[in-house]
Amino acid sequence: MDSTGEEVELTRWQQAPIPANGAGAVVVGINGERAQLGCPCTLKLWEATGPRTFTLGNVEFPVSQQAGP
Repeated sequence: MDSTGEEVELTRWQQAPIPANGAGAVVVGINGERAQLGCPCTLKLWEATGPRTFTLGNVEFPVSQQAGP
């Protein structure tokens, strides 16, 4: 959710499922201009087939350093 409470669709990538009591990496990002997203945001990740959830507050998305087309 952005700072106004609006849900935002993210692009996500995860190498493999993260096992219970394990560690892993999940990469998330937004498509489009950062100006369209009111930050700070709340990021909520959840398990596709189970009860685990993880919520982070005050998330900021950095501006991409990629060159434009």
